[in-house]
Amino acid sequence: MKQLYKRYSFVLCTLAPVHVGNGDTYTQKEYIYENGHYYFPNMGSLYEEIQNHGPEVVKTFEDFLMLNQNNNRRKPRLVDFLNDQRIAARGFGGYQIDETMFESEKDQRGKINEISEFIKDPYGSPYVPGSSLKGSLRTLVLNGKPNVKNDNELSSIFSNIYVSDSSPISLEKLILCRKWDYSGIKMEAKGLPVYRESLRPFTVIKFEIQACNNEAVEILDNLSKIAESVYQHYHEFFLQEFSNKYIQNNVFAPMYLGAGSGLWTKTKIDDVKLNRFKTGKYSMKRKGVLKLTKAPLVKYKEKGEIHSLIQNNENFYEMGKSGFICRALEDN
Repeated sequence: MKQLYKRYSFVLCTLAPVHVGNGDTYTQKEYIYENGHYYFPNMGSLYEEIQNHGPEVVKTFEDFLMLNQNNNRRKPRLVDFLNDQRIAARGFGGYQIDETMFESEKDQRGKINEISEFIKDPYGSPYVPGSSLKGSLRTLVLNGKPNVKNDNELSSIFSNIYVSDSSPISLEKLILCRKWDYSGIKMEAKGLPVYRESLRPFTVIKFEIQACNNEAVEILDNLSKIAESVYQHYHEFFLQEFSNKYIQNNVFAPMYLGAGSGLWTKTKIDDVKLNRFKTGKYSMKRKGVLKLTKAPLVKYKEKGEIHSLIQNNENFYEMGKSGFICRALEDN
């Protein structure tokens, strides 16, 4: 049988903040909070400016970097160091993220100890690696294709699916988001000291996918239907345990992408033995908490009507929730 080959346009739209990290974090020694902005300077350029102020300031800066390595006292902040040394310059390259007012409590603004960085290309632009999207698609197929019996069979299929890295994304699409866990038992959300650079809701991200055999082509041709079926199962298994006001409506074919979206978006739901999570380090009540974050309200227009991405007045979004359109390219 002749093996099919098809190329696809894959357009993903974030419906909530999405974080794809590179494993690095910023501390308060590496960013400047001023005038409603979080500024992440190029530290090499910053050091050159400090050198211009003489060896004593250089020594003071090196001592500053060594402060508070192993205790829980107030963390030293880069903005305080610069102000103490009367260094007014701020043109150190890098980039800034505008404050949304949802990052932390009012008295804690600008005092975030660690911020997980969004992955960026060599030119400093955020992007989503093809491997990250491919992993999410693999989870969809694992949950939505009952005839795929095991990981080896799935790996064989996905070895014939090639996903490009996304097109570069504007730095203006980044915001800072805090992790919130919503308990369906206590009926309340708890903010945690975990902060991530994330893409704003309604950010459009473009990829290209190639399918190089018949099984791969069948999956890509039916990907939207698979995603809708998987979401329905996820909703019945987990989401329906929570208030509807925290559950976002789908726009396009549903999926979850990136860190912080929760266990049930990252695994084959039917294979998880809940008894494993009743005791021990990873114990959880019922099926766990709903993973949320906060961001500004976003509205969109569809068929002449205005809709909101969220249904609550607390600005809570489902972390990582997205929608996609996957279409075969005409030049196949």
